[in-house]
Amino acid sequence: MNHSKNITKNLNIGIAGLGNVGEGVINLLQKNSELIEKKLEKKIIIKGVSAKNRKKQRNYNIDTYAWYDDPIDLARSGDIDVFIELIGGEDGVALEATQAAIESGKHVITANKAMLANHGNFLIEIAEKRKTLLLLEAAVAGGIPIVKLLKESLSCNSTAKIYGILNGTCNYILSSMENNSIGFDVSLKEAQRLGYAEADPSFDVGGYDAAHKLSILSSLAFGTKIDFSSIHIEGIEKISLDDIQAAKEHGYKIRLLGISEKKTSGITQCVQPCLVSDKSLISSIDGVNNAIVVDGNFVGAITISGLGAGSKPTASSVVADIFDIANKSTVSNLGMPTNKMKEFKKIDEVVDNNQYYIRMLLPNIAGSIASVTKSMAEYNISLSAINQRNNGKNNTNDYASVSIITDITTSASVNKVLDQIAKNGQVKGIPTIIKIQQT
Repeated sequence: MNHSKNITKNLNIGIAGLGNVGEGVINLLQKNSELIEKKLEKKIIIKGVSAKNRKKQRNYNIDTYAWYDDPIDLARSGDIDVFIELIGGEDGVALEATQAAIESGKHVITANKAMLANHGNFLIEIAEKRKTLLLLEAAVAGGIPIVKLLKESLSCNSTAKIYGILNGTCNYILSSMENNSIGFDVSLKEAQRLGYAEADPSFDVGGYDAAHKLSILSSLAFGTKIDFSSIHIEGIEKISLDDIQAAKEHGYKIRLLGISEKKTSGITQCVQPCLVSDKSLISSIDGVNNAIVVDGNFVGAITISGLGAGSKPTASSVVADIFDIANKSTVSNLGMPTNKMKEFKKIDEVVDNNQYYIRMLLPNIAGSIASVTKSMAEYNISLSAINQRNNGKNNTNDYASVSIITDITTSASVNKVLDQIAKNGQVKGIPTIIKIQQT
């Protein structure tokens, strides 16, 4: 695949979007300009910028750069070789400007996972026809070079599974609940105060941000087209301090994981809270850090972790993509040409075999637990551990919080027995069910 272009001695770029990441890119290019020039034997020159508000107070000077009120004009400008899209949003001007840049023969770098999850196949097909690159290292896991790892270093491996912590906001909230013994709402407010969570955090805590990233990773790992619509998504909104503490007593921590796995009949993709062993490497990932595990058939399981968001780490990934363009990379945008990629084959009915954590409020009377375990035995669910806690904030004198770790079973069996228990009036409210992920 030939991506050669008539690039001058210097590489001219345009940046659309001057938020935290845009600021980070400009600062990195300015601060490390000497190092970059030595490595590339050419300069990277910012020829133009575009943002919503030219007069906004910024921590850096943009007066030396040509200003474009319309990012689409910048995308089409003959003065640039590379268009960097940092606007955000799955469609609208971000999508229009990206498409305009590709159709104008420009290479494009984007940090926009939502746009790629929803329109990536379309954009990459256009890029291939125009023989340009659409690079996306910054769209997944901030400064962690997972895209390059999958596209290049592990490209000769057949990947069976990829999973990990893909959202720093959720990881901060869960690890803060765990470390500080505080509830979800308190932890979320602290994350917002520190700037780790948006005023409207639903995109993060609902699991959608992680799902956008997972759809891209699945494509890279399995050579399939991006299919965001096939991801089963659960957020962390229902995780309580009782769950965090009960999991700890059983030897686990709760993490929001994105999991994509290849089976003989297709691929499963899900984003959901999971229990992971407190002895596992992934359980040690605290705060806003991300971690991703790739299981290759020759290398085995490789874990890569680091800062998954933020101005500086994400800027590092953007500039790494600039290096690939400057070095005239010929690696396909998603690791292989789209005409060689398979259509995503979703498994609708999965016979899963996992252990599950179940927490429920049971009447605080003799025989309650025995009644539940009897019901579970009727559905061939055996138990690995059971624990009763009487000091949870949701408990009253009449009810106790009971947590159960099952042996290996299926989600269908768990749901059936819980329906039966609910019909018998054995439980108060809705039980919490969380899959245990083997790591």
